[in-house]
Amino acid sequence: MKITQISEYSLPAEGGLPPLQAMIYEEILRRPDEVFEYQGEELLRLFPRLKRSALNWSLWLLAKTERIAKMRVRVNGKLTTVYGAHEAIEALKDRMSGKSASAAKPAPALSVSGQN
Repeated sequence: MKITQISEYSLPAEGGLPPLQAMIYEEILRRPDEVFEYQGEELLRLFPRLKRSALNWSLWLLAKTERIAKMRVRVNGKLTTVYGAHEAIEALKDRMSGKSASAAKPAPALSVSGQN
């Protein structure tokens, strides 16, 4: 590694992120309307040389440091964790609470015209 690369690298102690986490963080912030499933394929398609374990570790650490948000949801009947920008997770929470509230209300009776 060249000395110039070391001096340009921002250390986590100084408030920066390691290069891999910074790259993932920037991509998540570019997509404020999407969430990414743990063990999912979406981000791996964007970074084909990235190992799944490195991606999952980076997502976990970004969420732990509260740079991104995470939420447990049921996808296709399976409970999983999704990660995303804070805006995306808040929108997902709003959408899910809206569905729960509308599902709890009884549907109005439909009248069929032309039948007695």
